[in-house]
Amino acid sequence: MKLLQNKVIVITGAGRGIGQATAKLFAEHGAKIVIADIDAAPAQETLKLVEAAGSSGIIVAGNIVKREDCDKIIKAGMDLGGGSIDVIANVAGITRDAVIHKMTEAEWDFVVDVNMKGTYNMIQASVPAMRDVAKDEKPAPRTRSIINVSSTSGVKGNAGQINYAAAKAGINGMTRTVAKEWARFNIRCNSIAPGFVETRLTSAPSDDPKLGVPEQQMQMIQMLYSQTGLNREEGMGKPIDIANVALFFASDLSSYVSGQVLVCAGAMIDTY
Repeated sequence: MKLLQNKVIVITGAGRGIGQATAKLFAEHGAKIVIADIDAAPAQETLKLVEAAGSSGIIVAGNIVKREDCDKIIKAGMDLGGGSIDVIANVAGITRDAVIHKMTEAEWDFVVDVNMKGTYNMIQASVPAMRDVAKDEKPAPRTRSIINVSSTSGVKGNAGQINYAAAKAGINGMTRTVAKEWARFNIRCNSIAPGFVETRLTSAPSDDPKLGVPEQQMQMIQMLYSQTGLNREEGMGKPIDIANVALFFASDLSSYVSGQVLVCAGAMIDTY
């Protein structure tokens, strides 16, 4: 059964990792996808996956830190959906890790801007596509959903990630506030807090020293997982694991769930 048939869904950060896996899965369930990413090239790969799944999509290149780019992304979704958007998945995010006494102001500002301000920009830009159209729908507005991606760092904190932890905790606060303000418009807002997930941000450092996880930290994560993680063939978290949770929040299966922060970290909740 396709859970998202003919729904119009905007996904930020859709060019790679969790965003790409979410776009592919949503397309398999019949959704039309606005593939929003700061980089057009990887977005093209996502579009191919969406089309191979039997659905359609459009690419919008933009930086969610810039409000005008968020407006552009939302307008593309409204054009695709005849003036309305069903689901927004705020997946785009970035890390710039450092311990507190070594963190620069630029590292703080960059991470907070992309993760927290970018999510806020997308939610506020969505007002005409979600809140405003819902006011005119009778006898009751149809169900809509906003999905934010937080992190276990935003739930429990994490050494070396004060900027990221603060931004992701802020996303959880936004999630609960939107849920309360927009409940009367039948708009749900929930947050997913992934633990360690294998993406570009968590791969071994390569040509970009600002991305990836240092080997010593990776060894610690692997040790913790071997002690408390789920015993499954897939091993540690994969992008599809988060996409599956997003599918629940996007579909009517969660039609009476809002304002929640769902930790998706296997069994590493107390040790991560």
